[in-house]
Amino acid sequence: MEEAWSAAHANFLSSLSEGEHAALMKSARKIVCRKRAHIFSAGDISRDVFIVLAGCVKLYQLSPGGKEIILWFSFPGELFGVAETVRGTQREIFAEANVNSSVLVLTQSKFENFLRLHPQSAMRAIGILSARVRTLGRSVVEMAADDVETRLVRLLLRFAAGTLPMPCKAQHSKPEICLNIELTHNDLANLIGTTRQTVTSTLSRFRNQDLVRLLDRHIHITDPQRLRQMLEAS
Repeated sequence: MEEAWSAAHANFLSSLSEGEHAALMKSARKIVCRKRAHIFSAGDISRDVFIVLAGCVKLYQLSPGGKEIILWFSFPGELFGVAETVRGTQREIFAEANVNSSVLVLTQSKFENFLRLHPQSAMRAIGILSARVRTLGRSVVEMAADDVETRLVRLLLRFAAGTLPMPCKAQHSKPEICLNIELTHNDLANLIGTTRQTVTSTLSRFRNQDLVRLLDRHIHITDPQRLRQMLEAS
């Protein structure tokens, strides 16, 4: 499952050949988004496709009661906002800069023209988006079947397997993995379908067991193998 998660978070931008990359950049414009700024909102007319250049973008929906339900985090090189733009429908979700970020923007017509002229890029985009659908579907099943601890372990290991920002400068040694993503306990709770208090207590237990350590708003997995063994035993 970690392999599928990595495929779903594949860096589309870095997969392009030099010629493909030049053509895409020529067709796109760059925008800079401050932390918590909305890139688009539910109800907006979908006219553009986006690729993260730097930073991280949170994709989420609101429940009827106003609760934030996080669907995805897009990291550098990842596509987002594709499905509704291709269908020409209104946005159903929100896209928000999770940290200060820069994003490439392509209009629907320019994106479709790029894919038409570069069919191998089109196949790569289809593969990434298909892996994302499978991963989200599997996550729904696991949310119904697994307890909170197992869901949190899965999430941490999946982030470790995906395309992440560079590790922080804090000193660490193998096998420790730096998840250099700003995630609040509320974010984690919304990703795995639980409460912030439960995430806080579970992470505290993991920290006491020397499984993780928390550094400046992000997590280091200190013992990935033990986390994998917890999954195998669950």
